[in-house]
Amino acid sequence: MTTESAAGRRQFRPQIVPTLAMLAMLPVLLALGNWQARRYSESTAKIENYRIQHDELPALQTLDAEGDRNKALHFRRVALTGKLDIGHAQLLTARYKFGQRGFSLAVPFAVSTGKYPKVLVLLGWAPEARIDQWLEALQREPPQLVRGRLQFVNMLNRDEQPVNVRKDRKVWMFPNPAAIARSVPNLDPDLLVEAGEQASGEFVDPTKWPVNGYDFPVHPLPTKHVEYSLTWFGAALALIGVWIALSLRRKEDGHKSSPLATGQST
Repeated sequence: MTTESAAGRRQFRPQIVPTLAMLAMLPVLLALGNWQARRYSESTAKIENYRIQHDELPALQTLDAEGDRNKALHFRRVALTGKLDIGHAQLLTARYKFGQRGFSLAVPFAVSTGKYPKVLVLLGWAPEARIDQWLEALQREPPQLVRGRLQFVNMLNRDEQPVNVRKDRKVWMFPNPAAIARSVPNLDPDLLVEAGEQASGEFVDPTKWPVNGYDFPVHPLPTKHVEYSLTWFGAALALIGVWIALSLRRKEDGHKSSPLATGQST
């Protein structure tokens, strides 16, 4: 049988039910594909905005900002003058570095200027054996200059509770300003300063502490917008293909085969 003869036995005759189903589902699949494509563009633009905020804008010396504070302050570098509130210093759950058990310290910082008097500063990690000595030394120091990077962390659970207590200091799973602000007057509940400099790929000297710094650029949570978009568009193409296949119907021959034509006797 030739290709022409095989094709000649089919004709395009869409059926009402498959056609209605295709017309109902196709716009949904295309809309989902376009939605994921837009989310990819938005994510790319957000990352570029983070880069501009961090790399191109000068370090802030106050936490005051007009309009949307999240947009104005997120991932901005800061150089804040003020005093660490050692009496309200908090600890994060113990971690091992360089073979030593230690804690990261989150300490409220009383900013000298601006209407937002206190911000939580993640000072870095120190060995457990040195933490008390370090905090005592910090308490004796005059007003300090804290350099680092701001982050808006207002998505954390405001009702989080400490997981432990060490020598009357609360131990938290995360540096959570909103939860810590319940016991620290005038603490900004949305902002966190990661002290130190950009540390991506930098060698960490185990003899110097606190171990601080931050990774940058920062990427949002892993996303697969491109893959999802292609999946939805692929599903739309597959739907069209199935509809076309269902719409190609065999032609009726117009007459029944005779017994002679089939080589059978009556």
